[in-house]
This record gives sequence, C-alpha cells and structure tokens, in this order.
Amino acid sequence: MMIARNPGSSLLLLLIFATLTYCLDARLQVCQPSGKIRGIKPPPGQCNTENDSDCCKKGKMYTTYKCSPPVTGNTKAVLTLNSFQKGGDGGGPSECDHQYHSDDTPVVALSTGWYSGGDRCLNYITISANGRSVKAKVVDECDSTMGCDDEHDYHPPCPNNIVDASKAVWKALGIPEDARLQGCQPSGKIRGIKPPPGQCNPENDSDCCKQGKMYTTYTCSPPVTGNTKAVLTLNSFQKGGDGGGPSECDNQYHSDDTPVVALSTGWYSGGDRCLNYITISANRRSVKAKVVDECDSTMGCDDDHDYQPPCPNNIVDASKAVWKALGIPEETMKNSSLGKSIVVLLIFATLTYCLDARLQVCQPSGSIRGIKPPPGQCNPENDSDCCKQGKMYTTYKCSPSVTGNTKAVLTLNSFQKGGDGGGPSECDNQYHSDDTPVVALSTGWYSGGDRCLNYITISANGRSVKAKVVDECDSTMGCDDEHDYQPPCPNNIVDASKAVWKALGIPEGDWGDYDITWSDA
Repeated sequence: MMIARNPGSSLLLLLIFATLTYCLDARLQVCQPSGKIRGIKPPPGQCNTENDSDCCKKGKMYTTYKCSPPVTGNTKAVLTLNSFQKGGDGGGPSECDHQYHSDDTPVVALSTGWYSGGDRCLNYITISANGRSVKAKVVDECDSTMGCDDEHDYHPPCPNNIVDASKAVWKALGIPEDARLQGCQPSGKIRGIKPPPGQCNPENDSDCCKQGKMYTTYTCSPPVTGNTKAVLTLNSFQKGGDGGGPSECDNQYHSDDTPVVALSTGWYSGGDRCLNYITISANRRSVKAKVVDECDSTMGCDDDHDYQPPCPNNIVDASKAVWKALGIPEETMKNSSLGKSIVVLLIFATLTYCLDARLQVCQPSGSIRGIKPPPGQCNPENDSDCCKQGKMYTTYKCSPSVTGNTKAVLTLNSFQKGGDGGGPSECDNQYHSDDTPVVALSTGWYSGGDRCLNYITISANGRSVKAKVVDECDSTMGCDDEHDYQPPCPNNIVDASKAVWKALGIPEGDWGDYDITWSDA
C-alpha cells in the first residue's frame, strides 16, 4: 500500500482516466473528509525521507478521505514524486501486482478514491502538464484513509487528489529535475494590450496592462500547508470598486467593511472554497475572511478582467476590513500593489470544516465558454447580460440549501410574449403578463419542476409578496440559441416579473439585482 507524498513537492496537472467507471450521481458528489487521525513521532530509523517525503508529527491532526474529487475528461490533480523501487520511499511492493518498479518505468499510485478499490489496477491513465502528456500504469494506492503507523512508514495520509508518480513520469513531462520539488509551474504567457480610454480602474493602485509586456499565467497555486505563505493585496468588492462585477461565489457585491477575499486560481480550486472562511495572519494578528471570488491567474488584459494583468499564483486579494483587522497602517494599505504588498500566512479553514457546514455549500458543476451572439440575438431588455466571446461561465446543478428564510438575489424578467424571458414558461407552456407576480428559480431550487405552479413568499424592503413559480432560470447551460445567448443563471436567483418588484415597493431605479429572502408559501 502506497504511503503519502509530500504536498510541498508537487505539480498541478490534468488527468485523463483510461477507464471512467463513475456514474453520474458520483460526479455530482463533493468529496468530504471522512475523519482525522493524530500523528505520532516515528521511531528511530523509521520514515523514509527520500524525495522530501513528510513524516508524521506528534499530536498533529491529519485529515482522512475515503473519496476523491469527481473524475472528468480532464481531472485536476497534484503530481508528487515517488520511488517504487525496492528500498525506495514507496515502501513495500506495489499493491496491484505485488512487484517493485524501476524509477525508469512510468508508473503511478492514485489517491484512495481514484484508486477505486483496485478498479484501475494495471490500467493506464494519461497525465498532462507542462505542454506534454505521458501514459502511466496504475500500480498502487496512495492511501488517503490511514497513515502515521508502521504500515505507512509513519507518513501522513495521502491527500485525496494525488497522482504519486515515478521519476520516469516527471522526465516524460519535461519537468526539470530541480523543479520537481518546487511546486506550481507557470502554464503560459499572454501579451498585454493598452487599455481603451476609461478602462482599467486604478483604485487601490491596481496595475493596468502595458502594451506588449508579457505576463505569466498559472493554473495552479503553491501547495496548501498548515501555514501557507501568500501575498496580501487590496481590493474593493463594492459596486463600482476595482473588483469589477459581482463576486463569482454568490453573485453579490460586498462592503469594504466586510472581511472578504479573492484567491488565486489554484487556491480558489474551481469554487471549492467558495463562501468558506480562511484565517489570515500577519503583523502578529489574525482575521477570518470569507472567500467570495477568484483572482484569475489564467487570463487578463481584456475587457472581462478590466485590462488588468493575470493574478500571480500566490495572492489573497482582500477587502479593507481584512487589512484593518490585521492592524496594517493605512499608508501601507494604500500602497498595496504587488511590489508593496504584505506577506501573510493562511490557514485554509475549509480543510477542517465540519461535514454539515461543507454540505451547505453548493459547488460548481463545470463551466462553459461564451460565444458572441449572432446579429439580432440576445434580448437586452431589463439590462439582461449577453454572452461574451471566450469568457468562461460557471455552471451549477444545485442551489444553496432552502431554509425558512432563504437568501437570494432578485432579478428582473419579462415573461410576456416577446420579452427577454424567451419562449413560453416551462411549467405551463404559457406567457405571463408583466402585471402578474410570477418567477423563475435557479435550477437547484426549481428542483426538476417540483415547485412548478406553487407559490413562494418573497421578502425585501420591509414588504412581502407571493409569486407563482412558472419557469426555470437555467444554471446548467447558456450561451446558445435556446437560452437567447445569455449566460447560465447563477445558482441563487429568483427571476421575477415587474409585478413582484412593484409589490415590494422597490424604486424603479434600483431594479436589477436586489438581495431578498424567500420561502415556500
């Protein structure tokens, strides 16, 4: 059985599993921790430290998993280095064939969930990184369920997203030997362009792209540890601030007085940390802050990114409230561009969150790439968004948990014939007047039509109104003819007719996005 690898000597990569046996239901599941084990100090002479392998520390708590992230066509993973030779840090013979394997043979061990009880034994997977690909044979398990004992050579449990690979794999990917233990590598470069007049908000000393300058991009971030080093930068998540549009996690703006952050792409982890809290430490103080957005390390220098460069891969982009809580002088705060930023330590609270808390967070199901609407397509009534060429839009098959007062964002829609709602409503195949209080719900809340023609109570602005559910606001698809070339709906939307807005007494100048609560009537 394979022991855990050192997360500090890793590289983000993409996997293509030669055999995909997971069913649809499994793909929709978010992998939760199964428990914890307490580390013990290895006896003298135990714990092979070849390839910078970690050894268990006495009293430290280690998270265990019985699952791994869902398998897709290009599954994100972390590549670590292992020796499967006799006497190597891999321990005994490989589990799949009870043999040792030369460092010159491309073989791997997979985290417990991906190992799938041996279902992938002796099958090949395709590993892609650094612009190259290699096929490698699965010969062992990297045990995510146990560790810190003699059987596991007193190494910690394996994280749930590991491909533990022989040197042959690293060499085939063209990764320099001195880089194999360094972590996250650049994914490419983009060329800067000069922002059009009036573009690129310089608030908080934000950088603007420079014509012809090459900017490095990343699809990963440095490995997460108990105290992850990062660079703190300053951002405004308020409407009109340099953060741009609403935050990606909840489609809302956030006051400068609220401790919220955006994380570099790798740490953002496709939204896995959305709405969870991290602990930030600097200046001998600590503060908890909610993750509400991504600081995109993969793209930049375009309209979607306000003509700002790609985010470095080690950034925590924080509101003023975070800086103030850390007691950092305002003069330092005002000069918080990357060259004058603050090095901080992070503790990712998401790694130790209780199961119940994690299950309340709806995770993204994927993303789609926008295309430019054909001429005459995409009805802009009610300030509806139209898809932008090349922009990536997040999709969801779920919505936040429904409570007695479920938080949501109210948006404006016309369900009349010729309105921006498109065709007839899904629930009754009819159109509905703007004077009738009707709504469409995000996919998760729509619940496959279970709420069709039922009423919900919407509360905001000190008032309440009952409205009939007549349609779905599709969170799973968009940017096509069927969806009028509009983006997928966020997962927390109540898309309402004018009658609803009027009944709530919301001034017409505020119509657009409005925070509400709702419940089943």
